[in-house]
Amino acid sequence: MSNPIEFGQDWYDEKYFTGRKQFRMADGSTREWGYENPTGEFLGAKDIAKAWEAMFSPRSALDVGCGRGTFVAYMRDLGIEAEGFDFSEWAIEHPYPRCKLEWLRLHDATKPWPYRDQSFDLVICLDTLEHIYEEDLGAVISEMFRVAKKWVFLQIATVDGIQEKGFTLRRGEPIPLDRDPRTWAGHVTVCTEEWWYERLDKYDFLPRRDMVNWFYSLVPPEVVRNWVENTVIILER
Repeated sequence: MSNPIEFGQDWYDEKYFTGRKQFRMADGSTREWGYENPTGEFLGAKDIAKAWEAMFSPRSALDVGCGRGTFVAYMRDLGIEAEGFDFSEWAIEHPYPRCKLEWLRLHDATKPWPYRDQSFDLVICLDTLEHIYEEDLGAVISEMFRVAKKWVFLQIATVDGIQEKGFTLRRGEPIPLDRDPRTWAGHVTVCTEEWWYERLDKYDFLPRRDMVNWFYSLVPPEVVRNWVENTVIILER
């Protein structure tokens, strides 16, 4: 397959969520990647949603880049008025079985969000910001803080800056699918934890590093193993 110059909606298709995509490497070998999750289930979402309830006591929540709405459904189980939006047309049209269509919306995070100021007690954004080009991050982060009333919870794929240097791709340049497997997931901004804190620091929200360990203490370690290897950021207005 030829390398795309942009990850459009067709990238986040059925194979992305439920199967495996195939890639030809620079040396001619073929490799595969995919979430391989036909139902969209993640049993750890129950424990994570309970931790959010204990920490933030939200009455309303927005899941930015919600995929098929798994976390939306688990927050709804707890009585939280949760909803979400995603860029993937396939994901929104094929929601997690327990997530109602009316809780989801098809929307591009880089465009103005269709919500009023401070609409949600809690805004969560999981494995999404690394999919946003650096040139669009300012607009996305600004909208995220605009609609958040009190809390923002982020989970971002990051690198340590030592063993892995990461990368930022520019819109319109060929995506190196044949050289870096992290691009297969649609990642275009892969940076360090501190890089992200620097970009969040200019807004009127206080980073709560002290609360991150609290979150991890509330959730079984096996549930958030991948999150520990990346970055969780909590911010308070």
